[in-house]
Amino acid sequence: MKVVQVGYGYWGANISKKLVASSKFEFKALCEILPDRAEKARRELPDYVEISDNYENYLDDPEVTGFIIATQTVNTFDIGMKAMAAGKHVFMEKPLATTVERSYKLKEQSEKYGVILHCDHIMLYNPYYRYIKDLYDSGDLGDLINYDTQKLNLGPIRKDVDALMDLAVHDVAVIDWLSGGKEPIELSAIGHIPFGEHETNTYLTMKYDGFIAHLHSSWMSPLKIRQTVVAGTKKTVIFDDMAEPRVKVYDCGIEYVPADRYEDYQYTNRKSGVYIPELQFEDSLQNSLEFFENCVQTGTQSLSGPEPSIRVMKVLEWAEKDMKPMYKNQ
Repeated sequence: MKVVQVGYGYWGANISKKLVASSKFEFKALCEILPDRAEKARRELPDYVEISDNYENYLDDPEVTGFIIATQTVNTFDIGMKAMAAGKHVFMEKPLATTVERSYKLKEQSEKYGVILHCDHIMLYNPYYRYIKDLYDSGDLGDLINYDTQKLNLGPIRKDVDALMDLAVHDVAVIDWLSGGKEPIELSAIGHIPFGEHETNTYLTMKYDGFIAHLHSSWMSPLKIRQTVVAGTKKTVIFDDMAEPRVKVYDCGIEYVPADRYEDYQYTNRKSGVYIPELQFEDSLQNSLEFFENCVQTGTQSLSGPEPSIRVMKVLEWAEKDMKPMYKNQ
């Protein structure tokens, strides 16, 4: 699949490496308008990758099947709309857009021109989250009752979005996928701007039908923390992406003990040990890119296509309005 990538920032450079390494792609060109980044791309990418400052030069190229868009979120909408209008399949970095309205327009554009639109909700292609999903779908986890996560690090401070849009978006997507598309019925979000233009430290709490979720996202932690606790009525899974082993399954829970008299009933703790599954490492970004390629080849909708991505954007937009006083009266 011959593709053009737009953007060579921190994450864009990672994407380029995966495109070069994958046998599924032919990396035709990298488009970057900032001269220092373009020069960096010339140094780091193979000679066969063309370096350009204008992605529009490739919109009418019949050899190009897809566009990989990895620029700042404020710019991705226009690029994605033009690429799809040219009949190109689009791999879009998360979030899908800056607003729900724009997300719907991207969806409509993909349907109008019959192309695949894949949003890089990368955790859906992570083997450890996939294990948790399988555990839940099989019934071994029980009913979902709590989802708690911390995604913390020291920078980089982004200028286009806040920490919630940058980090919490991952878990909002995982919760949507894990729960089969459930949407929150209550939501509360707070954030803090000690410097810069956007919230660098955020807390998002959501109540769903049957479970709650709490997401802490920050660019202000001296330690990089990536820990998620998924609690069910039968088992609890702790996924720590900065530790080994990464996944531990706790066979524990609370059990109801009935009694002859109502006032004598009890709840008891059940602890039956810890299980460490044997899981092979997989590169989530590589998985996401190659899943996109497979969708294009087979004509099937992406796991992180427009519909789930719009649901994610609905939650994020609701959270942004709750967190930012300037939006509360709009």
